[in-house]
Amino acid sequence: MKSPYFYRVYGLVVQSWIELPELPACPPTSAPDLVIRLGDVPAQLDEVVHRQALWLQANAHECLITVPGLCRMLVREGRELVVALAAEMADDIHVVDDGCATVRAADLRLYLLGSGMGAVLHQRGCLPLHVGAVRAEGKVWAFTGPSGAGKSTLTATLHLRHGLPLVSDDVMALQLATGGLPQVFPGPRKLKLWQDAADHLHCASDRLVQDLSNTPKYQLYLEEAAVDTGPEALHALVVLESCTDPCPPRLERLAGASAFDACLTALYRPYMAYWYRNRQAVMADLLALCARVPIYRYQRHWSLDTLDAQLQPLLEAMGVAQARIKPEMNP
Repeated sequence: MKSPYFYRVYGLVVQSWIELPELPACPPTSAPDLVIRLGDVPAQLDEVVHRQALWLQANAHECLITVPGLCRMLVREGRELVVALAAEMADDIHVVDDGCATVRAADLRLYLLGSGMGAVLHQRGCLPLHVGAVRAEGKVWAFTGPSGAGKSTLTATLHLRHGLPLVSDDVMALQLATGGLPQVFPGPRKLKLWQDAADHLHCASDRLVQDLSNTPKYQLYLEEAAVDTGPEALHALVVLESCTDPCPPRLERLAGASAFDACLTALYRPYMAYWYRNRQAVMADLLALCARVPIYRYQRHWSLDTLDAQLQPLLEAMGVAQARIKPEMNP
């Protein structure tokens, strides 16, 4: 049997028997924080106390995620993630063990690094945030909003066009210590983009991997060089809001209930937080986040054609000059 892969993500050392090219590699260790492996996964948990539709079950120590026709994943106590592949899937995933490659790799990794890792983080007591985040002038800015608000497109624009280092796209892990700013841990080295956004940003086609089979959404894998996997202080959380008609872009600071609601809606799979932690403890963390980090609303007309022109108030707040814009990537 070959040796497993070792990665670092969300502040965790991961030993994986499935290749995960989105994650930065790290030296092997005999004591990983999380083990990802292939194995038998039951169709039903014992002593189920939580359900989410037909695809998600949980008890006090486990979470079972079922993706029909693709896989089942069992997450145990934030330390083990076991994957059972659907037998009918095509054979094109790279695994270390001999003989168990039976599912389309990109589809599996999408769920493994999404819902699977979200369950891991919740079980470990972290607050996974559904955000895109970049570093500007040494400070981490995170962007949240409902599906379709443009989190990934904005994050990709700031990274690819303005040269701001990517911290995370889609999910970022947050931890609150006593006092001080909340600490965030970066996610996978990738950006999720719809076809029109990838075209607008002139992303190289040979670096795009289809997000799911037969969808016009893609993942852009980024270079691994100079990746910082350590914790950083979160400087600001920005809620994206779109105008239906053309309007001047506006960035305003939120307070009180509006700021708290922004933090609450930024949680990734929020129902999981209450499965593995006391509700009062989760609320206390969100209140602490509101108290220690500025929360903003960024309102703009959401259109790719006006995207660059609408960025000015945000760039000014981040201390980024328009002159820093990078050349567009060649297709």
